[in-house]
Amino acid sequence: MDFEQRYKDIVAMPGLKAPGFALKDENGREVSLYDFMDGHSIVLAFIRDVDDAHTGEFLDYLKDSYPRIRYHNGDVLVVSPGSADFNRKLYEKHKLPFHILSDEDCSVLKRYGIFNEYDKLEGPCIYVLNYAGIIVYSYEGRNPEDIVSMSDVIAALHDLSKAHYGGHQG
Repeated sequence: MDFEQRYKDIVAMPGLKAPGFALKDENGREVSLYDFMDGHSIVLAFIRDVDDAHTGEFLDYLKDSYPRIRYHNGDVLVVSPGSADFNRKLYEKHKLPFHILSDEDCSVLKRYGIFNEYDKLEGPCIYVLNYAGIIVYSYEGRNPEDIVSMSDVIAALHDLSKAHYGGHQG
C-alpha cells in the first residue's frame, strides 16, 4: 500500500507525460496545454500569485530568454494561481510575449505535485516538455528567489531540437 501511494504522488517528473489542462489566459480566453503545443516543445513555468521583485525577476528572465527559446522551436506558457485580472496586470507590466494562465483553484498546481497549503507555491517551477508532452527537464524552486538556470532550460530545448530536426534548425 505504501508503494502504491508513493506512485500516485509522482505526477510530473522527467520521463512522464505532463498532465494536460485548459485554463484562462490573461485575456480570459481558454488555452489548452496540448492544443498550444502544436508541434513544438514547451517551457511550462509556474509562478506565485504575488507581484513582487522575485516574481518580476523571474518573468523578466523568461522574457529575456524568449528569443533563444523560440530559436530552439519552443514556446512558453506560464501558470499562476492568480486571477486573470491579476495575470493581465503582470502581463502588461512586464510586456510579456507569452501567456499567463490562471489556476485560481490550484488544480493544475496540485496535478503537478507542486502545491502546498501555506503559500500555494514555494518558488518558481519549470518543466520542459517535448513535442509529445513528455517532461524532459524539471526544476522546482524551493523559495521565491530560487530561479532555474536558463542555460539548463536552453540545453534541454537544444537537445530536443537536435533530435527532432536531426541537427538542423527550422
